[in-house]
Amino acid sequence: MKLRHWIGLWVMVCFIVIGICYVPNSVTFNYPQNYGIANQVEKVMPSVVHIEKEGVCQGSGCIISEDGIIFTAKHVTEGGGDFIVTLNDGRKYKTDICIEDTKYDVAFLKIKDVNNFDFSMLADLDDCRVGDGVFISGSPFGFGNFNSVSLGILSSKQRNLDTPHDYGYGWGVTFQSDATAEPGNSGGPVFNMAGDVIGVLVAGMDATVNYSVPVAVFKNNIGTIRNWFELSRFNLVENEPELIDNWDSSYSHSYSP
Repeated sequence: MKLRHWIGLWVMVCFIVIGICYVPNSVTFNYPQNYGIANQVEKVMPSVVHIEKEGVCQGSGCIISEDGIIFTAKHVTEGGGDFIVTLNDGRKYKTDICIEDTKYDVAFLKIKDVNNFDFSMLADLDDCRVGDGVFISGSPFGFGNFNSVSLGILSSKQRNLDTPHDYGYGWGVTFQSDATAEPGNSGGPVFNMAGDVIGVLVAGMDATVNYSVPVAVFKNNIGTIRNWFELSRFNLVENEPELIDNWDSSYSHSYSP
């Protein structure tokens, strides 16, 4: 190789080295965009709660109103009692009143005397299509996995759910999804990809074949549910009416002017 070629190569190497050494600190490198659901999760997570009774994980739930109405599964609150609701930020509240749906595996708790809660919006399942993305949040296997998130798709809109509980489901009430869910997720929310709640998780065949009750079955009854909670300070007294079987018609008088 001729001398001028060696000199040219040496100059090129020097320029490369100098360029590497003097890259400005302000230079940033662009990485591929993250296509996850972090924004949606951050939006809804303050509304997702853990529910326990006597120190035992009962399940999950979701705040659906500013004044602290929470939905969960009826088999989570079965038997009533004193429940501890843990919010995503660690705050804990006691509640001792639950309202249960007479037809579906759905129940409601309410945090007393506190307002301004972060809550999630309820959406209609009819606005979703089979194959649309969904995600589930809750506490699979208990508090140790508090507010975990799993991602999947809406697998079917019409499922006839057979459960060990007699909740009187009609044909095609529940919907199926494949986002992973385990015991402890029961009662937790199923979200569409906009971060709105479309269902309450109530059962599963295994971790990725699970069933939910659409929130549409109670969406229009939140006002009534709130009224029931407000009436909880009153006692309803019901007595059988006493049958008077010795009525004497002679005690009936008629008067003439």
